[in-house]
Amino acid sequence: GRVHTCGLRANGAVECWGWNSDGRADAPGGSFRAVNAGVNYTCGLRTNGAVECWGDNSSGQADAPGGSFSAVSAGSGHTCGLRASGAVECWGYNWAGRADAPGGSFSAVSAGGRHTCGLRPSGAIECWGYTFDWQAQPPAGRQTAISSGFYHACALSEEGAASCWMVSNGVADVPPSLRGEVGGTTMEASALELRRGRIVARRLTDGRTEFAWLPVGADDRVLPRSRYFPTNAQAERWLRSSPIEVGGVEIGRINARLLADGRIEFAFTPTNGERILPASRFFPADTEVDRWLRSTEIELSR
Repeated sequence: GRVHTCGLRANGAVECWGWNSDGRADAPGGSFRAVNAGVNYTCGLRTNGAVECWGDNSSGQADAPGGSFSAVSAGSGHTCGLRASGAVECWGYNWAGRADAPGGSFSAVSAGGRHTCGLRPSGAIECWGYTFDWQAQPPAGRQTAISSGFYHACALSEEGAASCWMVSNGVADVPPSLRGEVGGTTMEASALELRRGRIVARRLTDGRTEFAWLPVGADDRVLPRSRYFPTNAQAERWLRSSPIEVGGVEIGRINARLLADGRIEFAFTPTNGERILPASRFFPADTEVDRWLRSTEIELSR
């Protein structure tokens, strides 16, 4: 938030710390599936989809409407939630129309200081409120994520490039390495910088094992279409994933085989390369469900 922070524990409990004026850090008990710290207050999304807010409520920003939501975003004096239908609903201070959410369907919403931005299922960004119309507008093309600051907003493109707009006093100056270009040259997949990574895997409740590729420095796993190791796999037979793409470039496939002792061995075969066996590559037979484990780092040749 502004001078407080909140975290979501693995057991669903919310814990907050920092300045506690108005009780913004006094998280209620019970289980949540998401939490979002606003400027002077906090909102959490309960496991049943209900929104609960605490802290400053001088503008009604903590008066969450009833019903179920799939996401919540706390701004300055207003809050917005995403209904399961894709509709955005906002409440609280509505100066400049920041809480006047347009109709239609969204896949994400982010409340800023004096504005709100939403991500349409088509990948288009739409903002409302005090959006500095005389400055740069949201980027064109398909975007995959949106985040609003107090005076500015940023989006992430399908290619992994970041762009920001509105206030131009430095907060919206995206570094070249994140813009998708260096010295004016498109980085394309350079994300060839992302040719280093790890194989990650977890056991599912149905007994299958799901695996993916995690580029070094990335927060999101790359999930190949074929990525599930079956429970009835033949021992010692190598199976492989569908091709893995990073930044639009195919880098290879993950390989997996069942060993006689019940462990799963993982490897990586680069495109036009030999199979690579990382030092830590064995998935235990008794691994806890839903816990991601990862191999040692793999570096692919250029």
